[in-house]
Amino acid sequence: MQKWWERIAAASATTPFGVVVMQAVLWVVMSILWISWSVGEVDPIRLVLAIISPLLVFYWVVALLVALQRRRAEKAD
Repeated sequence: MQKWWERIAAASATTPFGVVVMQAVLWVVMSILWISWSVGEVDPIRLVLAIISPLLVFYWVVALLVALQRRRAEKAD
């Protein structure tokens, strides 16, 4: 699990902060939409998107938290 966190930290270090924020917001909204659509009408594609999108939300929110920590550390120096 530690290696996984290190990979996210390394990826967020090379990604501009604005992109990380945009992706985190985008995937939260898309996850809400896909989950609500899959509940209304059961469709295999919607179900797959409803399962995958929370994983992407988790990844991008963690990347956002790491990027925020990195920015705070840079400002403190």
